Amino acid sequence: MAEFNQKRQDILNSAMELFKEKGFHNTRMEEIALKAGVGKGTLYEYFTSKQEIFDETCIEKVTGIKEKIEEISLRDITFREKLTEMISMKQGSEKCPEPTIEGIMSNKNIISEKVVYAMMNHVSDMNKIIIRMVEQGKKEGVVNKNIPSDLVVTMIVGTVSEFIRNKCTNNFAGISGEEIIINLLFNGFGVK
Repeated sequence: MAEFNQKRQDILNSAMELFKEKGFHNTRMEEIALKAGVGKGTLYEYFTSKQEIFDETCIEKVTGIKEKIEEISLRDITFREKLTEMISMKQGSEKCPEPTIEGIMSNKNIISEKVVYAMMNHVSDMNKIIIRMVEQGKKEGVVNKNIPSDLVVTMIVGTVSEFIRNKCTNNFAGISGEEIIINLLFNGFGVK
């Protein structure tokens, strides 16, 4: 069973790399099999089509992001520290990070309706996790209690996502975003 799961994971990881590099339509099943180190016949033992592989890679990516956010939220650290870790996780390394949820969802003409629904449920779950983190920030006295928590989450997610998108298009190349974003979220951009 472990070998089955590992081989399946290798196929999904290889497919995600190829989809990111070449796009869905320009990636062939033979390339996925070759990159995963399996035969084309073996590939079909795990998945019935390229569409199924693509859908599964999308769900796995979003599930992984949700699990990381949940893990950060459960740590015994301050709201500010959790926010910094979440930004670092989302920002990834100095190179452009893995596909974002927004990037995956922009392929909605390729993703099946069932997968879009599943991903939207994951996004909703992530927002609930981040709302709990914001509530912690309110208890700590570092988040304004008069601002609805879901609005604060929208500001956090939007700011971080746009920063990363701009960084990936080299508008903010070489800039580490954690402290900039934290200062922007905590202090605003207005002159006092």
